[in-house]
Amino acid sequence: MDGIARTPSVARSTVAGTVAAVAVGAFFGARGLAVARQTGFADLTQGFPFGPSQFTVTLVALTGGALLAVVLAGVPAFGRLPGWPVAAVGLALNYLTGELASDHGIGVVPRQPPTTGQVLTVLASALGAGLVLGGALLALSRSARSLRWPLAAGLATGLVLHSAIEDLLRLEAGAGYPDVGRAWPVQVGVTMLVVVVAAVLAHLDRPGPGAPAARPRIGPLVATAVAALVTLGGLVIRWWVVDVFRISQDGLVGPRRERFVEAFAYFSPVAVATVAALVLLGYAYRAGRAPAARWVVLGFAAGPLLLFGLRLSSVGDRAQAYLVVLVGLVAVAAGAALARFTPGLLPWDAAGLLLAALAMPLAAPVVRAELPAAAQVPSLLSALGLGLAVGFGLVLAATAPAGGVPSDVPAAGPAARGAAAGGSEAGGVEAGGVEAGGVEESGRVAGVLALGMAALVLSALALAPSLLRGLSTDRLGEPALTVPVLTGVAALVLVLLFGFGRAVDRIRRDLRAEAALVTAHAPLPPPAAPAPAGAQLSSGPDAAAPARPGADAAGLPTPGSDAARPPVPGADAGGQGAPGTDAVGPDAPGTDAVGPSAPSSGTAGPDAPGSGAVGPSAPSSGAARSAERKDPRTD
Repeated sequence: MDGIARTPSVARSTVAGTVAAVAVGAFFGARGLAVARQTGFADLTQGFPFGPSQFTVTLVALTGGALLAVVLAGVPAFGRLPGWPVAAVGLALNYLTGELASDHGIGVVPRQPPTTGQVLTVLASALGAGLVLGGALLALSRSARSLRWPLAAGLATGLVLHSAIEDLLRLEAGAGYPDVGRAWPVQVGVTMLVVVVAAVLAHLDRPGPGAPAARPRIGPLVATAVAALVTLGGLVIRWWVVDVFRISQDGLVGPRRERFVEAFAYFSPVAVATVAALVLLGYAYRAGRAPAARWVVLGFAAGPLLLFGLRLSSVGDRAQAYLVVLVGLVAVAAGAALARFTPGLLPWDAAGLLLAALAMPLAAPVVRAELPAAAQVPSLLSALGLGLAVGFGLVLAATAPAGGVPSDVPAAGPAARGAAAGGSEAGGVEAGGVEAGGVEESGRVAGVLALGMAALVLSALALAPSLLRGLSTDRLGEPALTVPVLTGVAALVLVLLFGFGRAVDRIRRDLRAEAALVTAHAPLPPPAAPAPAGAQLSSGPDAAAPARPGADAAGLPTPGSDAARPPVPGADAGGQGAPGTDAVGPDAPGTDAVGPSAPSSGTAGPDAPGSGAVGPSAPSSGAARSAERKDPRTD
């Protein structure tokens, strides 16, 4: 159906890659997003914006999150790097950092200037987590297009269910529910094992001795770096404005000043995250049109939602927690299947975001206190909404062809079908994969996926302070609606992008149909005019020459022919040409213009050997026939 021969080796490498993608997604959700979460914890523990805070603590946390986004976008930018081996290197770096530098984890001690070891711990952890996710994205993009969706669905499953997977590994390690220290080495070890197996099988199942490497695509890396600088600079300006305006010159804090400082500290991260997302959105639309832009918007909205998580600790009963995990698995599978087989039916990513946004106010402490029986509802809504949105969006971004044209749009011809497939077809292998020479397509997909993940990390980094403060119990007793409202706006943007993409696809489909109709009814070119009868009988150098314009049917000489030249001195008055003349009959070689068929010997008689003129008894020259017609008395 898709032109790829299914072999046991391809199936085993796909299964191994899917399992590795699940493990990588769970690892990044647990350890990678922890780097972005440090900004929120730094604000809470230091009493920001009114308590005394250390700028270096906030700066280290911000730098770690920005570095994480840049690294995960930088790995897919270079097509020569291997996928799963890079992820294995990142896992090893993260493990060594956690074991040797900070004793099972990452963190910065608040209210105190961080030491050099703590700074290196945060930066190395960010570097390792970025290598892990970047390598997984690179490995995902190297698969053929029809084989990408299981890996993308596995990565989405790990991201959505990372808290449940971490809880399961904690149980296997024999640790208590709140204990995280013993579960983390187990998670790193299991992830390393499945990533190494996937790397070995992917190397063994390569279709050739070596695939050509794509040229570096630094556009996504540059866009991510600009967005990271915008996020870092905006949050630094936020800290400076709060530090300047929270206390007046006389050392007093009035109610108006307090309200301004608190509102600015709470809402300014929203503006910073929005501007950074717009930078990524602009480049994503240029690179992959509507599907790529939708993936960036989804990543922007999913960042704080993944920080919020499934809230399994508030469910209570472990059997109910397993129900939440099952709902999340079904939602991810449904979203992946919808993106794979019916991508243009409805904007399912927007629907999932709305469900997940609805779960956040229900999880507020004041709502849980009023409705204790509905403690499981926020977790179920989060699992259903995040699973549907992330599963649909990630698979759609991984399988969408270049230009955002869906696969069910008919093309006008073989060339158009090859362009719609996003690459050249070779050997019956789908054009989207490296096996078919679609190396540039693979690099484009890796860049688009990295843009969405960078938007996820940067939005989580910027909105972590507002999210954690809104979920805390000292938030004036009402549920925080900032992140849910922002998620609803993102869902509306997804709907608009969906409609815009459908309109563009319809226009392209109409243009292709019109081009195919014009090509089918185009008139055939007229056949070549047949050569004159005399030219077919003649031989010699002039036999293949086309008929000269201006020669009439009677065989009159054309301008510039030998018959129209003046008589050569010494020629016979009776019309016999000089030796070597071209005024010959139809059978003589070299004639250009002949008259009606007339028997001719082609010789001039015994007195003029080699002469092209005939005697009066058998006139064949055009000039001689003209003279006979002018003077009939010559008979």
